[in-house]
Amino acid sequence: MTTNSITNRMPRLLAMLLLLLGLFCAAALPAHADEYDDTLDRLSRLQALAREYSASQADTPDPIELTLAYTRTSEYNTTIWQLTAGVRDAGFESYVAANDPDLAVLQNLNTVTLPNGERIDFGHLLASMNLVYNGLPITGSWGGDCQQLAEQYHGQAGDAAGYADLMRTTFNMDDDGTLSKFSDQDLHADLDSVLVGAKITKDTDLAEALRSYYASLTDYDRAKEFITLSFGTVDTSAESFKDAVYSALLEDSGMQLLFYMNGMWSVSDWTIKEDYAPAVRGATDVFAEYLAQTVNYEKIKSETNDRLVAMGGEALSDALTALGDTDAAQAALAAAKAAEDNVQSTVSSGSDAISTARQTLQTKFDVKIFQLILYAAAAVAVFMLVFSLVMFVMHRKEN
Repeated sequence: MTTNSITNRMPRLLAMLLLLLGLFCAAALPAHADEYDDTLDRLSRLQALAREYSASQADTPDPIELTLAYTRTSEYNTTIWQLTAGVRDAGFESYVAANDPDLAVLQNLNTVTLPNGERIDFGHLLASMNLVYNGLPITGSWGGDCQQLAEQYHGQAGDAAGYADLMRTTFNMDDDGTLSKFSDQDLHADLDSVLVGAKITKDTDLAEALRSYYASLTDYDRAKEFITLSFGTVDTSAESFKDAVYSALLEDSGMQLLFYMNGMWSVSDWTIKEDYAPAVRGATDVFAEYLAQTVNYEKIKSETNDRLVAMGGEALSDALTALGDTDAAQAALAAAKAAEDNVQSTVSSGSDAISTARQTLQTKFDVKIFQLILYAAAAVAVFMLVFSLVMFVMHRKEN
């Protein structure tokens, strides 16, 4: 082969190399790297099919549940997900496959990059929204990730503080779930699923709701709204905030079911098992620390009492009965009743205390004495004012 022939063929060889390199890179890209707009477009098309399918069915299933359940596969379609979020509709799956098979991509979603450059586990987001819509705001979102984090580190520390130290090394790290059980992508999905899911009604356009939410998202606003909706009025700089996060987790009926199914819950006294408690507390502590830091350790005030509440004890008992554990079902129901009685007792005691205080003020508060105290305070104030004026005049004369 002559030098000229090699020279003449160089452009073609270079083009072939570039083509092969492009094909290799395309193959190397993960299947989940869908563009944000494409994902929302598919979600919109899926919901449109869900409406059509629902209208054609005698029982008219909820299009929102059809849409979100369709996206739940693999780890989001286990027994506990089916118990809490519902079983996917096989008829709807066939309907989608026949009318828009491209939508099957939504069943394997992982990382999607948001308009602000932030990455999120979109499959986790949609699955968690399914649970929030069904009345379980903690289990599929931050509570489930705290449970996984606690299970991952269980046995590696002696107390909650020790667990928290270990967990900080992987919590909120830049990861797609390969190394971290509570990565930044999980964290974003947890918060967003609660905030978007809490506003969904049967008439909500899911794609538009997400597009509107992500149009002007900031970490501060996200964390503040999440705290308000999940915990009400709290001082995030106080240790009591961590207590509130931990208590919310343990009191949530969906989380009790999740802990039970993972062998972390005691049926005898219906509470977290003693050997798992420090790890769970460590997980909720690092989560609370993130929230507090993101809102600059401010005191967050809730303007309303509209807080998310999970399914009741009866629903939990039914789920446990469905699993075949009647002892656990009875224990859960008894615990729920005790909690309700305690709340009623607390309200009664609080009302009695307020009434007693009011009576004390009415019977023992002496108005005349109070008036004398006010007069005395006023006299002292006038004296100090006159004294200050005299001293000021004398100082001017000396100068």
